[in-house]
Amino acid sequence: MFPMQMGCAKWEHGWEESYWWVRLQTVAAEGDSHALMLKTVERKLRLPWSVFDSLAREMEADLDLQQSNPRAVPLRLKLCAALRHLATGHSFDGLEESFKMSAQTMRDFFWGTFIPWMMARKYEENVYAPRNIDELQEVCEEYSYAGFPGCCGSVDGVHVPWYGFKSGARADFVGKEKQPTLVFGVTVDHRYRIMHVTEAHAGATNDKFVIRGDEFHTRTMHTQLFKDYSFDLYTSRDGTRARYKGCYVLCDGGYGDWRNLVSAFSCVEPFSQRANWSHRVGSVRKDSECTFGVLKARFRVLTSRSYRRNAIDVENMFKVCCCLHNMIMRARDVRPGTGYEYLQDTVHECNLDDGEDLRDTNARGERVRNLRSASIVDVDLDDVDVDDDDAHNTALRVDTSDEVDDFTAEELANKTALQHALMRHWRIYAELHREEYDGYHPFVYSGSRLERQRLDAINGGR
Repeated sequence: MFPMQMGCAKWEHGWEESYWWVRLQTVAAEGDSHALMLKTVERKLRLPWSVFDSLAREMEADLDLQQSNPRAVPLRLKLCAALRHLATGHSFDGLEESFKMSAQTMRDFFWGTFIPWMMARKYEENVYAPRNIDELQEVCEEYSYAGFPGCCGSVDGVHVPWYGFKSGARADFVGKEKQPTLVFGVTVDHRYRIMHVTEAHAGATNDKFVIRGDEFHTRTMHTQLFKDYSFDLYTSRDGTRARYKGCYVLCDGGYGDWRNLVSAFSCVEPFSQRANWSHRVGSVRKDSECTFGVLKARFRVLTSRSYRRNAIDVENMFKVCCCLHNMIMRARDVRPGTGYEYLQDTVHECNLDDGEDLRDTNARGERVRNLRSASIVDVDLDDVDVDDDDAHNTALRVDTSDEVDDFTAEELANKTALQHALMRHWRIYAELHREEYDGYHPFVYSGSRLERQRLDAINGGR
């Protein structure tokens, strides 16, 4: 509302002449001849124009999202505001001037339309584990080159700041991050594509408890598709192999002793075979860390404090970011071995964002909170049902009661046997690889070896 204006101008901001609407219209009509503007729009929204345009067209074609008022702000502009909020974590009030749209309109669309629509229409379509043997084989082949046949991903936890907890519950949400957070268990493949995300847990929750509520590891990994998957491991240098069944994922030492959760050995002797293999595990399972780095660099809202009282909203926002991440990775055809370079490119892309459309004041000249000054996410506490919020906070709290460890000695023995089999396989595989490829040690990604061979050839050999 603009108190000094009269008539419709008192309520309507004039989105037709806004900074963003002019650019969206220009790129849509003449994108090829405005390459610089196209690149700027993609950089500010953190996703290719083809992905944005596809999302906008689908939302405009959705009958449930049709707007009857001809003077209503177009869905395309609202979508742009939602993506800009995810990219910067900036307050909706600070986006009013560049979008010529009220903060309440953007806030209502973001939490009430955009997030639910993405979860209902796009999440399962883009965030999924291998669904058939061909998809599973494709994922496992990439890990096979790295020395881990049968591996189908890596899992780790990622924390998102959250200050919307109930008064008195702070201790439940403060863990190693030294601030209140929500933690998610995320499983990714060797291409940094996110395959599964757990529900939100209190930040002080141990990884072992998070994994017990992970549907991918407690159900999906025990389906016939994953249990019947066969792979061969070297047992001697003459090429003899042994057949094993059942996929597994790589993790750190904070998870349980399930056979399908393979971690490095602890307390190893330096320079021993166990130490060398454990170092290799750490190199290969960094897929998850690279993915988290790219995700948080691209969507700065995940690094800012969120005061949204309903943790389910924050959970859905995180899952939408994961969904958009997969859509971007597929659109840009990101391949294994480019994780570090892609992370650097993403950080550079974010640093080039001049923020000229972000303001420290709203349309009425009042100062607003934003990522640069207060590191928060704008919230609307009036929309929250207190009873539902209390129930969800209670569910998120860490269960401190004594629990009986259901890991049997047989499961631990199976995991240890697989660790030793993989260690033996790695030692033999590395020797055979060096013989086959002129002394090149196995890289984590096959693409890295090809690139190294190309550079060595240009420089006249090794």
